Amino acid sequence: MENKQKSAINQTIEYYEKNASAFIESTIDADVSELYRPFEKLLTPGCRILDLGCGSGRDSKYFADKGYDVVAVDPSPAMCAQTRSLVDIPVLEMKAEDIPFSNEFDAVWACASLLHVSKDNQSKTLRSIGEALKTGGICYCSWKYGEEERIVGGRHFTDFTEKTFEELLEEAAIFTEESIWTTYDVRSHRRGQKWLNVLVRKNLARCDFAKPPLVKI
Repeated sequence: MENKQKSAINQTIEYYEKNASAFIESTIDADVSELYRPFEKLLTPGCRILDLGCGSGRDSKYFADKGYDVVAVDPSPAMCAQTRSLVDIPVLEMKAEDIPFSNEFDAVWACASLLHVSKDNQSKTLRSIGEALKTGGICYCSWKYGEEERIVGGRHFTDFTEKTFEELLEEAAIFTEESIWTTYDVRSHRRGQKWLNVLVRKNLARCDFAKPPLVKI
């Protein structure tokens, strides 16, 4: 099973390497302001944000331009290079499930990135995000709406609904839910794609990470 998971993840990274230009072109100008608004309402000026799965760099640039202290992460070298070309921030090449931070960030932005994590690793990844956050920290994440785990066009996807996300949240036992809502893709060629959007807050009462920081940037 572990080898299958690694194969699916590596296949997804390979997809982004081969299709970097087309992916960047289709996402760089996508208007996701309706997603920024509820996230930013929970932030404080200048707070430290981890853009987890930075892709085209669109969101990293937006948050940095707004004065937030941003660190970006993506497993694709091409996406990391693209983000570095847009904004002068630390950009690290690593998978979401491998982030090594502890008590580093006020917020995590994981827009359309955790959907590439295998179902078996979703809980572990949420806990890693929780460890990266300070107490009371906020995380936004989104998945394609559904209940499948699948490979489509060379990419691995894990889908969630409100019900299956609630089950994941209970399993991870580190966050409390702030809000959950659905939207449709803003890109013209993906208008019919439904998304599950979630805002959660790290809850110290349920999971206390008292380790010293592992990575400082």
